[in-house]
Amino acid sequence: MDDAATQRRFVRAYESGEVDSDELTTALTRYDSLDADGKAEFDEMLARNGDDAADFAGRTDSDTFDAVVSPCGARSAPSLGRAGSLRTDRYHSVATPPSTLAQSGGSCPDLPDDVEDDLQDALVNVDGDLDADSVDDVRRSINELDGDAQDSATNLIESEGTDGVSVTNDATDLSDGSDSVLTDGEVDDLVRAYDTYSDKSYGRDVRDIQDDIDDLDQNDVDGLDDAINRGTSSSGDDISSNMKGLDGEVEVNSDLLDRDDIDANDLEMDKQIREDSSWETDSLQSSDYNSNTDIDSDIDGGPAYEVKNLDYEPFAEFPRAYEETADSLDDLRTKLNTFGASGQDEIVVVVRQDADTAFAPEVQRSLSGQLSGAESLRDLGDQVESNFDGVEVTFKRFNEVETS
Repeated sequence: MDDAATQRRFVRAYESGEVDSDELTTALTRYDSLDADGKAEFDEMLARNGDDAADFAGRTDSDTFDAVVSPCGARSAPSLGRAGSLRTDRYHSVATPPSTLAQSGGSCPDLPDDVEDDLQDALVNVDGDLDADSVDDVRRSINELDGDAQDSATNLIESEGTDGVSVTNDATDLSDGSDSVLTDGEVDDLVRAYDTYSDKSYGRDVRDIQDDIDDLDQNDVDGLDDAINRGTSSSGDDISSNMKGLDGEVEVNSDLLDRDDIDANDLEMDKQIREDSSWETDSLQSSDYNSNTDIDSDIDGGPAYEVKNLDYEPFAEFPRAYEETADSLDDLRTKLNTFGASGQDEIVVVVRQDADTAFAPEVQRSLSGQLSGAESLRDLGDQVESNFDGVEVTFKRFNEVETS
């Protein structure tokens, strides 16, 4: 070993008890087997990470060690964290072995330095097993994203681990091929939305959402692209709210596909409805309709589904909290009126609460117009039914969709 500083760091790792004699021998043997470039890179890694890098070299398997010090591994050597996260049982959580990349027929994508570092940091700390193909794929997937979405992808891997890797890969697959459901830019929006939504406590795991999207895509369900775009095209708090809607919508549509009485060819998501002036009567004016709305799940010859991924209970005390809940209920009323006026005689509303659960008294006092005196969702449905002959409004919980 020619580099005195590197030798001192190995000795220090042994003297501190971070590596035992066998591990030190393994680390030195691996170091000596590197070419000049590999040694230079490992010298930098050891200088930045000290005992953790020595521990990594002594305890990880040889393929993972080779991958980390290769051009397709940690070329800028991210912080390795505690060495325990790099033991053999985390094989492939660091980088893809060069042989796998070579067999794939191309070189490792040249990610921007900051993205490469963030990706390596995230992969180093993944809990669970990653295979080489998945890591290779996610590197290529991230390379296809724009700058902000690349940051979002590495954030997802850091927070979601193996699920973050698979979600990133599956999301980018949505824009692959002539029959792709999304454009590249729309995939960027989806990955950014996943990053934002994964921090929220009120949504499902992004892996579950992507599973449902994959299911709907594989079954060629009409309107999936419109539903995704509506759920991901905003920013900040709006994107979390829209993603919550998409979360519920794909869950319900995927559950509908699991039913024996529904064929994917008969299912359409985000079917648009526009208000018609002929709908106005003495009792229903333009303000009683939603001028431009959609049906979340329209079954040819069957019900129209409206999905509300909420429970209509104010989640916090803040100015206008109850008024805003009352406004949301009135929005639901006008949307269901639009369904009824457009010829939908069987309407199913999927919600998170029982339809007979009473609204908070403060919400009831905030209701006005046709909803004055309404105490529950069932009352709202009754009001819509009274506006149209032959229209039936049914409320279901999310766990009831697949079975009936």
